[in-house]
Parts: sequence; structure tokens; C-alpha cells
Amino acid sequence: MPLSQPTRLSIIAALATTLMVNAPQASAATPEIRVLTYNTFLMSKNLFPNWGQDHRAAEIPKTDFFKGNDVVVLQEMFDNESSDALKAKAKAEYPHQTPVVGRAKEGWDATGGKYSSGTPEDGGVTILSKWPIIRQEQFIFANACGADWWANKGIAYAVLSVNGSKVHVVGTHSQSTDPGCADGEAARDRALQFKEIDAFLTAKKIPATEQVLLAGDLNVDSHSAEYASMLADARLEPATARTGHPFSFDTKENSIANYRYPSDPREDLDYVLHRKGHAKPANWQNHVVKESAPAWTVTSQGTSYTYTNLSDHYPVTAGA
Repeated sequence: MPLSQPTRLSIIAALATTLMVNAPQASAATPEIRVLTYNTFLMSKNLFPNWGQDHRAAEIPKTDFFKGNDVVVLQEMFDNESSDALKAKAKAEYPHQTPVVGRAKEGWDATGGKYSSGTPEDGGVTILSKWPIIRQEQFIFANACGADWWANKGIAYAVLSVNGSKVHVVGTHSQSTDPGCADGEAARDRALQFKEIDAFLTAKKIPATEQVLLAGDLNVDSHSAEYASMLADARLEPATARTGHPFSFDTKENSIANYRYPSDPREDLDYVLHRKGHAKPANWQNHVVKESAPAWTVTSQGTSYTYTNLSDHYPVTAGA
């Protein structure tokens, strides 16, 4: 007997429902996030008392480049008082924050690598996020030379929950090129540190469908031969485009960098890059912001010094 029209429609609806239930669910789209990395130059006031750390820590969170990001990775947050003040001022927009790498073990879900409570200086890296941080770890590098030998430098690793999707963020500040290092030693230590980061992430067995980002002052000039080695050692994808100012560390046009290193070359050292083999938004860009600030003045031994920047590095923003 032929089925009536209502009966046929009921069967079709039931079949459609069954197919929808049994069909594989499409994976969530890769979250498009905006990231800021910034070397804040908040050196310890015990060693560098006249660099306006408190003033700059108060002003940085007010800037346009600092606002409106999903995650912020900061380096050289060495001075405890001013770095804590900066984090407190940023907390309204970025309520989820890791501790500063190497300052203590408290507050971290895990501490790995060569951590030492007897090392005089911390690692200066912290991650601030508008999204919940569901896991946070620190890992201290095994190798360092020059002034970095006296610091617990390493990585901050944070797993963010972005609208239900996991995004893995690593913040770091790799070995600086320092006169206290032997010839070629700084580059060798950087290579070892990048390989440590790669090994750390490999051990996490992160699914390929999840984003993994490395952000920070990597102390490798994008115009140098070392750049390709850095990408290989840390297993990183280059950005689709790098825009804005050509140098994130500009010893000619940045007032602080020019005073500190007037004869050094201009370099491009700061990045936000994805790990190879993992999800990545199309057209990932890094943008160097040529930051400027109202003039501020400090006095040392009766002499006044005026600057028009908030750090000796320029900030780098990244996004699709």
C-alpha cells in the first residue's frame, strides 16, 4: 500500500536525524587570536635605579598597542615591584596571568629544567590572557652565558581555553648577545634553547588540530643567517608577512636603545610564530609597532635624561 504523504515525510525526517547523529562532527575552526609580545626593559632597580621603571610600568598598560589583544607575552619583567604593578594595572583586561618565570615555583602547575632558587635574577617572562589559562608551566634553560647566566631564563607555557578550543602559548626570552659570552657562544646557547623548547613541546603530544605559538624576544635578527637556523631548531613556521617598522630593536630611532647602544646595529628580534605541524590561521602576520610616548625625564647624579619611548624594544603584534 502506498505510504501517505505525512508518513513519507516522517520517515525522511527520521532518516535525516539518524544521519546527522552518526555523521562525524566537523572540528571547530582554528581560533583567530591577536597576540602582543613586548620586551618591557623593566630591569632591577637594585642594578639600574634610574630607568623610570615605575613610570613606564604605569604607562605601558595605557597604550593602544597593549589594549585589545587576546594574549600578551612580556619579557624583561625583572624588577619585582614595577613588574607586579604593571600586571596589576593590566588585570582588568587580562585577568588570567602566569607568574614571572624563574621568580619562584609557587603558582605554577609544574616547574622543569634547571630551576635554582639561588639564582640572583628571575627569567622576566610572563603571559597575560583575556581567556582562561587551564594549565601553566615554567621550564628553565640548561645553558646560558654572560649576564644571562645569573638569571633563571626559560619559558612560560600556558594552555588557553579560547571559546572551548585549546591554544598553547610559549613565552620566552632567549640568550642575548652579550660581551660576557665567548665568541659564538651566545648563538650556540640560543640554538640549544630553541631545541629545548622543541623537545618540551614534543613531549606534550599536542594534537595537530591545536595552535601552538612561540612569542618573545628571541634575540635573532630576521635579516641574519641565524634566522633560518632558529626556525629549524625551534620547529617554527615563518609569518606570512612581517609589516610595520623594519626593526623591533632600533638603535637609531628608539630613544632608549640609541642612548644605551648608539654604535650597535639596528635589529629585528621579536616574534610571534606558530609551531610546524599544528593548526595555523591563514595569513598570519607580525607587525612591528613604532611606539612613541610623551617625553619623560629621569635624573642621575645631577644630570637629566629625557626619553620618548617606553622600552628599548618596539612591541610586535600578531594576528590573521
